[in-house]
Amino acid sequence: MQIINLKVFFDEIIIREIQFKDGINIITNSEDDGNQIGKSTALRVLNFCLGSDGKSIWHDPESRTKNEAIEDMVTSGRVLFSLDVCVNKKNYRINRRIHKVQQKKRTIQKIYSSINDDKFDTNGKFKAALAPILGFSIANPTYSSIKNRFVRLDKKTASNIYRYLNSNTSDQQYILYYSYLFGFSGHNDLSSEIQFGEERNQRNDRISMLLNGRTEQDYKDKLKSIDDEIEILKNKEELFDFKDSQNKGVEKLKKIREEIAQLTSEISKLNIRISYSQRTISGYEEKKSNINTDLIEKVYEEAKLLLPDLKKTLEDTIEFHKQVVSKKVNYLNDKISDYKLTVVNMENRLNSLLDEEKNLFSALVGESHLSGFVVIEKEIQDKREERGRISVVVDEVQHESSEISKLDINIQKLREKNKLQILQLSQNIEVFNKHLKSFSRAIFKDFSLSFNVGTKSDTNEIEFSIVNQERVSGDGAPRAAALAFDMAFVEFVKETGASFPEFTIQDYLEASDQDKLATLACLANENKVQVIMSVLKDKLASLSQEFIDENSVLTLKKSDKFFRLG
Repeated sequence: MQIINLKVFFDEIIIREIQFKDGINIITNSEDDGNQIGKSTALRVLNFCLGSDGKSIWHDPESRTKNEAIEDMVTSGRVLFSLDVCVNKKNYRINRRIHKVQQKKRTIQKIYSSINDDKFDTNGKFKAALAPILGFSIANPTYSSIKNRFVRLDKKTASNIYRYLNSNTSDQQYILYYSYLFGFSGHNDLSSEIQFGEERNQRNDRISMLLNGRTEQDYKDKLKSIDDEIEILKNKEELFDFKDSQNKGVEKLKKIREEIAQLTSEISKLNIRISYSQRTISGYEEKKSNINTDLIEKVYEEAKLLLPDLKKTLEDTIEFHKQVVSKKVNYLNDKISDYKLTVVNMENRLNSLLDEEKNLFSALVGESHLSGFVVIEKEIQDKREERGRISVVVDEVQHESSEISKLDINIQKLREKNKLQILQLSQNIEVFNKHLKSFSRAIFKDFSLSFNVGTKSDTNEIEFSIVNQERVSGDGAPRAAALAFDMAFVEFVKETGASFPEFTIQDYLEASDQDKLATLACLANENKVQVIMSVLKDKLASLSQEFIDENSVLTLKKSDKFFRLG
């Protein structure tokens, strides 16, 4: 897929048109002051046409300032963005507009989109239709996580070669993303492995919560210690000589206190389960409010491809997802209600036993020579209750550990399976490395970068790395290296025929060394790598004016900003 043309209409009149080409496409300034004229805005408009919510068009994510004049104009419903793209020699026209709508209690922004003759009234529906055109046709990773590999518009990550997303993105997620990008045949198994790993982490977190800073062995040692104390106390009890009538009362007291200890243990166990279930519900509620529509859209789009007569809409699918979450929450709430009812019944029984114990205790204490026995029996009762509380922790930890062991077995099986398929992934990456080495050697001279994949010898876990990344240092080097990586990926897509975009959109190139930037610009033209970049003209000083003029697709100035507003 390549970008062909962008038009911006206001009341059906073209106010801006950009014609793109193979190779480098420069958006720059013509006057000395090149700031705040709309260079980055042009790229953000492209990103909107490719599925973003469009808010960055008027709200600068770097300065966090809002241009109200542009917001009013763009959200008036009178501005139409029209992008022409070509995919496998087939042309697509993407039209998008934003209309601010005043409702009773709030103002909302409705996005209306179309791809050729197909119209979409939500951003979710639009992305679901656009995803397969761009080659994003599986459920995991999400649409945005892959699109942003081709669109570098975040200043915080623009100079990061490998980690192109926000800081919350985990190592495991990057492994999943790159396995998908490089066409790993074991991608689905890898996705399952990572999901098992996430469940394992959740169970380990629960173990940490249960242990509360201590080790499992600490709790087991404490149980042994309590058992020893109870044994010593019971030996002391044996020293008492009871009359038959007294013996019956003592035996009854023992039985009551044993039942009290058992009930106390069961109540503690149920309260822990109630607490854990409530935390699980909180997690479900958070997922319900922060629903991953990208993921659901991809699943829905695949279902449409497999079932062309599918009657359910995307909204039905999202609602079904919410209902599934609600059912899980309702199930847990029912379990909590059952637990609480059982706790109430047990506590009623416990209170009855405590009253009975109190009466027996009073009767036995009345006989002075038995007071020592009663004290010992009370100590035994306390120890049994303490033992019950600790045994709950040990039992729960052992259960979680058992489940973790099962997950570890599944993870290891998947890793063994993926290890056999790693050769195919390595071969794909070698195609990419041919281009990355060429581009990076051209800018760094005495070394080149390459992407590496392997498995850890102890766990068989797949891992990626960039060879010589530590040598990318100095002002301007990291940003140039990131651009070289992105250009190499476009070459990889072209050579392998992968169903991904054959372009890269680049902002914040002012952080790049100007000589390295000039080298990469020339290489983009030589290799017909479509690079669309916004950059201040000062950074183009190492290029000839003839080159700049031939490859500039948009030149802006204070009197001619992107939206032609003063």
